[in-house]
Amino acid sequence: MMYGFGPAMAGFGILGGLVWLVVFIDLVLVGVWLWKQISKN
Repeated sequence: MMYGFGPAMAGFGILGGLVWLVVFIDLVLVGVWLWKQISKN
């Protein structure tokens, strides 16, 4: 999971960090939503 913050991160800087942060938050939200859908049934 930390490959986004390795040497490749230096090429993107702040923008890359923001993109990874948005992607991570999005995945967490989708995971929570899926968990709610599964536990509802």
